[in-house]
Amino acid sequence: MKDLGKAFSAYFKDPRWFTKSLIGVLWMFACLLGIGIFVLAGYFIRTTQRVMRREEPALPDWDDIGGKLVTGFKFCVAYFVYLIPIILLFIPVFVLAVVAGATGDEGDAMPVFVSIYIFAMTLLMIPYSLAISLFAPIIAYRFAERESIGDALNVGAVIREFRGNWQNALVVAMITLGIQSIASIGFLLLLVGVFFTIFYSYVVSSYLSGVLYLSRETKEQIL
Repeated sequence: MKDLGKAFSAYFKDPRWFTKSLIGVLWMFACLLGIGIFVLAGYFIRTTQRVMRREEPALPDWDDIGGKLVTGFKFCVAYFVYLIPIILLFIPVFVLAVVAGATGDEGDAMPVFVSIYIFAMTLLMIPYSLAISLFAPIIAYRFAERESIGDALNVGAVIREFRGNWQNALVVAMITLGIQSIASIGFLLLLVGVFFTIFYSYVVSSYLSGVLYLSRETKEQIL
């Protein structure tokens, strides 16, 4: 578990990594048409499951699309629940904007009120978003273990597991945030490049969730 480099290299050790990547990129293009996101989410969960089971290669085959669709949909439902507080915080901003536009209020009161609200919302949203980022790998492997929405939404269990393995969880969360943030570098190459790098970053993130699960089982430090 100490060799985190395997999370980055395992992708390319699959003899069919290029073909699997091309199919993954096609599904990412499909997301632009409003389809594909659930299949991709299911694929990433299957990647985590293969790591948890120590199966090789880590990259799943692109078979059982229906199964991946169902798995991905269930995981997206679980993750969406965690995003509801953020969504609720944004609703008043849109309401205020609509009210201001409808009334044609040109005074200073409405802009000041909106600014104060956005500032307060930001103070709440930043720590919550950071918490979700820290817990995301745990949420993923808890769901992957039994594909149970309830397991993923068991906040108490997620927090307990984070406390019991916080060092490894912090390392995985930081690496995950880092690789997903720099994935957009692919845009400097080609449009297809950005899809490839994003797909790769999510596969690595999914692999790391599996690594975090195994570190919980073995009590080993991953660094």
